[in-house]
Parts: sequence; structure tokens; C-alpha cells
Amino acid sequence: MKATLCPGCYRPVYESSSSHTLIGAGPMPVIGLCRLCAEGTTLRSLRQADVPVDPQQRAVLETVAAVA
Repeated sequence: MKATLCPGCYRPVYESSSSHTLIGAGPMPVIGLCRLCAEGTTLRSLRQADVPVDPQQRAVLETVAAVA
């Protein structure tokens, strides 16, 4: 089965996954998020642990959080 990497956390996301959806139609539409990133769990965990995040990864996670 073909998988892509989640742009928020780089976990594999399979085309059959219910989380493999387009999120947001704004300036940065995001597709292919894993369930944890789509729910905002990844961003909350990174913030709580005060983990430095790549700027592109942070932009993806914050875009999703704004829509959720």
C-alpha cells in the first residue's frame, strides 16, 4: 500500500486513511496529515515539551490548528 509522509510529523499516511484529507483552503492548504496532527495532538505535545520545531513543520501544524 502506498504511503506519503505527514507534513506535520513525518509519520507514514496511507491513502486509505481517513486522515488523508485536505485541510484548509487558505494560503497553505495541507493534505495527507496523520490523525494526531489533524487533531492538533502533535502541536500540543511539542508545545508542552518545549521542543524546537522546524519552521516549515510549525507552519503546517499551526495552519491545521487554526482550522480545527
